[in-house]
Amino acid sequence: MSTVVTLHAGYDVAYFTSGQDRGGCAGAMSYYTAASEPPGQWAGKGAAALGLAGQIDPGVIARLYQQNIGPGGELLVKRRQSKAAKDREQAAVTAHLAAHPYASATELAEVRAAERGQDPPRVPYFDLTVSAVKSVSVLHASYRVCARQARDRGKDDQAAAFDDRADELEDALLDSAREAVSWLDRHAAYTRTGHHSSRTGEWRDGQGLVASLFLHHLSRDGDPQLHVHVAIWNRIQRGDGADDTWRTLDSRSLHGQRLGVAPVADRGLETRLSSLGYVMVPRADGNGAEIGGVSQDVMDLFSSRAVAVTGELDRLAREYQTVHGKPPSKRTRWLLHQQAGQHTRRAKAQARRTLAGQTGATEPTAAQRLAAWEAQTVHREMRALSAVHEEVAQYAAARTGRAPAVPDDAAKRAVARVAVAEVQTHHAVWSMAQLRFEVHRALPVLPRSADGEAVVTEVAQLAVSGRTGADVVQVTAPDIADVTGLGVRASDGGSIYRPPNAERYCTLAHLDAEEQILAEARRTVPQLVSAGPARAAAERAGLTGEQRDAVQMMLTATTAATVLIAPAGAGKSYTMAAFARLWTSLTGRRVIGLTTSTNAARVLAHEGLAESYNIAGFLGKTEGSDELRRPVPLHRDDVLVLDEASQLSTADLAMIGEAARQAGTRIIATGDTAQLGAVEAGGMLALLAAEVPAARLHEVRRFAAQWEREASVRLRDGDLARSPLTTGTAGSGAPMRKRPMTAPRRCGSPITCAATTCCCWPVPTPKPLNCPAGSRPGSSGSVPSDRRPRCWRTAIMPGPATWSGPA
Repeated sequence: MSTVVTLHAGYDVAYFTSGQDRGGCAGAMSYYTAASEPPGQWAGKGAAALGLAGQIDPGVIARLYQQNIGPGGELLVKRRQSKAAKDREQAAVTAHLAAHPYASATELAEVRAAERGQDPPRVPYFDLTVSAVKSVSVLHASYRVCARQARDRGKDDQAAAFDDRADELEDALLDSAREAVSWLDRHAAYTRTGHHSSRTGEWRDGQGLVASLFLHHLSRDGDPQLHVHVAIWNRIQRGDGADDTWRTLDSRSLHGQRLGVAPVADRGLETRLSSLGYVMVPRADGNGAEIGGVSQDVMDLFSSRAVAVTGELDRLAREYQTVHGKPPSKRTRWLLHQQAGQHTRRAKAQARRTLAGQTGATEPTAAQRLAAWEAQTVHREMRALSAVHEEVAQYAAARTGRAPAVPDDAAKRAVARVAVAEVQTHHAVWSMAQLRFEVHRALPVLPRSADGEAVVTEVAQLAVSGRTGADVVQVTAPDIADVTGLGVRASDGGSIYRPPNAERYCTLAHLDAEEQILAEARRTVPQLVSAGPARAAAERAGLTGEQRDAVQMMLTATTAATVLIAPAGAGKSYTMAAFARLWTSLTGRRVIGLTTSTNAARVLAHEGLAESYNIAGFLGKTEGSDELRRPVPLHRDDVLVLDEASQLSTADLAMIGEAARQAGTRIIATGDTAQLGAVEAGGMLALLAAEVPAARLHEVRRFAAQWEREASVRLRDGDLARSPLTTGTAGSGAPMRKRPMTAPRRCGSPITCAATTCCCWPVPTPKPLNCPAGSRPGSSGSVPSDRRPRCWRTAIMPGPATWSGPA
């Protein structure tokens, strides 16, 4: 892509408007130019409705975003505390007074603040970041270096020409960001009205977004990196003008359109760069295009951030393997990559003091920064940074008259099929936004006269039209009754009682694969072990009551597949090892473990399933071929145990099921439906558990303390309100000391919390996922104070705690 688009919750707009003394970026909008730039610009229909346009006043945006005070000083939103929160706060004060009758007003205020800290932090705005690809930033820096050098030689006219070319790149990126805001105004500006839950209620069109654009020039490692922060206020008015109330923006709709808006910004920048005379060249990895003439070596040289993140990722992956005994899966590695990004992330104030990844004591001047960048290229024996723009011009001149062609109908249908195949690989069902993103990736560079966003929309609609051979069907259930008479949205014509952009799609081939899996799972097989012997054998195996019940169910099963669901630490592996011994002794048949990695297979073998393989090796997959060798022979009534089955893709599960059907082999899928899913299209474990006999283990045995066991289960279920980790009741008599937080915090251990949606992550989500099983800062012994996890609700500092070994 010509841009990278991300979306996160924002908490303090002073990050964009304050000075270095508060860790902000004001005065740093142009890090290496002599002229000062304005702090930001207003955008969006909602901003226009408030009379906000042009340059941003830091005081106005701070009062609006942080305090809900309009530009005229009027209070637009009065924040109300729920009755339950008030009662909880009063109960905490009453309890404190009972224990401390002479508590001061200050102490009582601290009690109230600590209690309020248990509520999720308010999100005042969302930060949509549009980052240009590295070639754009390097070319921009080249123009600035040349302008500085020309100015030093007294050639002001030449310097102004170079500055104008650099300004054109900045304007192109800003205009692309504005186009993205305009698209979101039409497709993601919604609010909720009436009484509603998380999934029911009324979804209304919004009048428009209140957005602000901030242009930045540096990466966190001090390298040239053009990017625009689009701060979208988390308030919106109804589009139908029924009232003047400012309501919360429907963030679910906004996040759901992140991939949908990415092609808008990307194709917009690509078109503008082409119009400026630059030749856009597809990247080798297929992810968008770079400006032709900028060498990969120079781009890599000014990618210190990527180098730092990669090194940290490798370290986290090694630590994860040490803790878990297996390398991280694709999904876990992606989560660790997010963690690595957080760990290596410098504050913007540090970025201004950083050059080539090294942070100094003072901020370099504009001349020093430009000279240092020029010296970097010379030191590495590359073409000087100041000469990059010349190479770009030569590259464009050599390709005059070679404009890319507009895709014809046949090419558009081919792109649609490629996009559908790619999106289906990664999602069991998918949205139009996800399809748009894959269409954008599959499309070639378009001529400057083409409307890139319109082409993306056309091909995406073509992909689901049934006219491309992709066999796409809509799987979203229709409304049971026609409720359009009760209200429709003008934006999409949908009922106000159906969420916008809720349509989901799938291919017939994927549906067939799921049906094949279920049919094989429900296949009737003879009962080889009757209930009496199974019960007697299980009672002699040294299992808990629910583990005995699970083993007995699996021994006496009459369906080809059964399921074992259990949270981390409940003893799934121990239970399956006991089953394997009993099945082999009672039937003479094998039990084979299948895992997602070779190291996990070794761990499973060590825990009792002696014959274990990784799935790729078991199926005999060959790189570059769809043929399966199936090197492991199977026999009737052998049992395949699928370890961590929630992480298996539907495609792999279908291939395993077909192998089992041909050999008459049985399958037991084990895992946790609340843990991470497959990197590719998956989600079959929960469906299998509903269709075939399933046993569940509830008792967590990994932790020594009861409160730890209860906390792990409640966090797994997303129940933060009653978790000892968030209510201050952890430990046996050890008080939990809390202090109010001004901003969310990240946990101290990279492996304790390797998921962006974990409760320790700074951005709260509706249902945090549990941290990876067995991930603790150390083995037995007291947890170091600097490694204790901190929840985003409150900063919790428990008393001494002891971690027990894995179950």
